[in-house]
Amino acid sequence: MATPSSHQRILRVVALLVAPLLTVGCSVVGVKVRKSSAAHTETRQLIQANGENRAALLLKQATQPGVGASDQLSALLEAVHLTRSAAPGSEEHKLNRAASEEIVRIMKAENFAPARLPDGRALTVAGDSPTTLDPRVPDELLAASSIQIKKLRVRTVQDGAGVPCVARFAPKSSALRGQPGITPLAGVCEPVTALVRFDGGNPQLVFYRTREDDEVLIEGRKVKLAADFSAPLAYMVSKGRNRIMAVREMFRSDINMGQAGLYQFSVYDPGKIPVVFVHGLMSRPETWVPAVNELLADKEIRERYQFWFFLYPTGLPVWASAAKLRSELDRYRVVLDPQRVNRNFDRTVLAGHSMGGLISGLQIRTGGKHLWRQFLKTPPEQMNVSPRLKEHIIRIVEFHPRPEVARVVFFATPHRGSELAVNPFAEFFARLVRLPFGFLRKDMMDLQKFLHDDVRELFVAPANSLVFLRARSPLLAAIMKLPMRGSTPYHSVIGDRGRGDTPDSSDGVVPYWSSHLEGAASEKIVPSGHGTNENPEGVQEFRRILRLHLKRS
Repeated sequence: MATPSSHQRILRVVALLVAPLLTVGCSVVGVKVRKSSAAHTETRQLIQANGENRAALLLKQATQPGVGASDQLSALLEAVHLTRSAAPGSEEHKLNRAASEEIVRIMKAENFAPARLPDGRALTVAGDSPTTLDPRVPDELLAASSIQIKKLRVRTVQDGAGVPCVARFAPKSSALRGQPGITPLAGVCEPVTALVRFDGGNPQLVFYRTREDDEVLIEGRKVKLAADFSAPLAYMVSKGRNRIMAVREMFRSDINMGQAGLYQFSVYDPGKIPVVFVHGLMSRPETWVPAVNELLADKEIRERYQFWFFLYPTGLPVWASAAKLRSELDRYRVVLDPQRVNRNFDRTVLAGHSMGGLISGLQIRTGGKHLWRQFLKTPPEQMNVSPRLKEHIIRIVEFHPRPEVARVVFFATPHRGSELAVNPFAEFFARLVRLPFGFLRKDMMDLQKFLHDDVRELFVAPANSLVFLRARSPLLAAIMKLPMRGSTPYHSVIGDRGRGDTPDSSDGVVPYWSSHLEGAASEKIVPSGHGTNENPEGVQEFRRILRLHLKRS
């Protein structure tokens, strides 16, 4: 019997052997939180570089050992006030940022309680509102500059007023109560920007929710806020599984089904349109991190869309995964829009990579008799099988286009399968996949009686995703025959590895003849391998589609 350590070795070997089958990219986010001493060193260097500048002298005074908190805040507030109109990127702007960071640090140490100043005024903190955050609510609050990020292609930031921060809400935070899909380990991370305002008699420290609006009105003029949208994303990922490859989840679909579901990137906002990301074979939602990071650079997309991620064990046959996504969309609707009055919910966009595209496509097709007649001699409800098996069959074959799905984007999707799924390794490993259904041998023998003769072998173990993805599979052919809702536009993003040889092209896993889909509203060929969802041109095309969706829906 294999020991736990030998089992781990087997899985590692499997991952290497089936590497050609992996429908994933290779991006990994590395996160390290800097110690506060590093920030203090940078502040000292900034003070030294600015000599006799009044703001620099005040900053130096405030950071001397032995100075009380009240005197520190008084000097820092004066420094911030002096430099409040400094141009982004200037030395005075850097001094403003450093002084503001020190104010946040001091106030945080006292749990953001009102701070009495030497002149009798008090520094207060703004509370919660649709555009501001009470800093006492999140479980963690970090300066975005303290979060070092590795292996993201770009860091999505903007210069402006204030101090970019990351507010993290742990999974069991009261602020997340009632949300249907909080990631169990990560919770939610939100970008906020701390800004000191001098509007009235007392100065006020305000934490603005910069994903909602990155501009504020100060002294009668609009001011752009500084923001870091990559830091919350990377920090949230680092608190979760933080991996893209999911070999175990594929082979042990039987024990990983409990994790399957739809997960939120942020707290639900009824004013925003959901985008649902669906990963591919042996992958996880983290495969979408590079795309999300770059989409967040677009102000219109930030303010008009919210992101959800569908996680599922990828050993499941596509029918079963599609059924799970349908049930999750139903669950979200009941929790978030029970009266079905939110128009944004009915403008949902699905984005599926590879096998995730097949799952997404089934959300806008009609099953029922169009599907079961291709395999069964008898309607499912009339089959003489166990109640459990009958319920399972009906759940996966009886479906209609989802009312909330208004657009679908297919990234490197094998609509007609892949030759790699019929290589000897794939054939061998398909037999190792364990599914969660646990039907008795008698159930499966009973099912055989109702199948057409020419398809019986398709439903004999292993009837899993690897079998499903075989080139020219009758199972995929059955999907292609299902009616697709004509009013729902769909788009294809296809890789050709930069060879420019379409229609004879391939992304290395899926050939063009499989990924091409007639009737697409657009088809974009990008110089990419199978990771079209991470390719810069692929992400740019997705951005174009999302902006188009805002205009036309």
